[in-house]
Amino acid sequence: MEENQLVYISNVMTCIFNALFAVPAIVGNILVVLAIWKTHLARSPSNILLSTLAFADLQVGLIVQTLFVCHKMAEIFKAEELSCYARFVYIVFGYCITAVSLLTLTAIALERFLALHLHLRYKEVVTKKRILIAACSFWALGIVVTSLYFIQRSVFGSIVIASEVLSIVITSVAYIKIYKIVRRHAREIQCQRRFDLGTQVELNMKKYQRSTFTMVIVFMLSFVCYVPYSLVMVAKLKYGFTVPVKVATDVFSTVVCINSSLNPFIYCWRMKEIKQAVWAVIKRNTGVNPGATEQSTMTFNPLPPKRLDYGSGCKTVPEAPHESVK
Repeated sequence: MEENQLVYISNVMTCIFNALFAVPAIVGNILVVLAIWKTHLARSPSNILLSTLAFADLQVGLIVQTLFVCHKMAEIFKAEELSCYARFVYIVFGYCITAVSLLTLTAIALERFLALHLHLRYKEVVTKKRILIAACSFWALGIVVTSLYFIQRSVFGSIVIASEVLSIVITSVAYIKIYKIVRRHAREIQCQRRFDLGTQVELNMKKYQRSTFTMVIVFMLSFVCYVPYSLVMVAKLKYGFTVPVKVATDVFSTVVCINSSLNPFIYCWRMKEIKQAVWAVIKRNTGVNPGATEQSTMTFNPLPPKRLDYGSGCKTVPEAPHESVK
């Protein structure tokens, strides 16, 4: 197959896929953001971070994929000036949004770890105000990092790759630590069961495990989507912007964008409170009375840890973080 034909097929296919997946990325993430900020879900630091990730994914569909389609259409129809302008803008926004997404995914993993590690001090340390400041700082840092694209592109590429690796390592370590703590708690809950004292703790831990595992799924999906594109960036630094590299860049950048379309479905599939809030938003905006919807936020039991002293050798077991129904 000739190179020109390969580029043409790549342009057409990536244009179609981005146009199709931009719709669920926009609609799905708008619903998630509204579902969180129009209900009591916004009281939870974990949900604020989730809305930050959803807002970044919304910008992918609204700006990046829209401009990508514009760029490819212009390239197909030989409108070089429009093609170059659209490509420049979508690349700049794309790198900025990618930085925000990676920082947010890392922050979510750390927040989930602190929820277990700090226990009763969690609400004191991880406050809504601090999470909002962190979310704003992610966007500021994304803009600063993206500005390096105009100064020294080779340095910028190295920084992007290093940042992705660091983010993946920190996030992976956090989830591994969470897994170890949860396993230890599971053994202690089994000990409590002998005296019928572990029912509520077990229920709370199951809710925590489900919400955390949901974010692990989101992280793994992002990892699968980002790694191939990172390898293409390495190839670009080594071989230059050759035709195979250009085609691979278009294909795998499309894969990264599709990730933003899938996340809202994962939230609604795995997180009951998000699903209920999304349905409430849909019903309210379509004129249907949503009725009483169950809303929940991440909170912690203020009661002190329970001590089992029956000569069984069981340790003091802190109560697990749980979802309280407001």
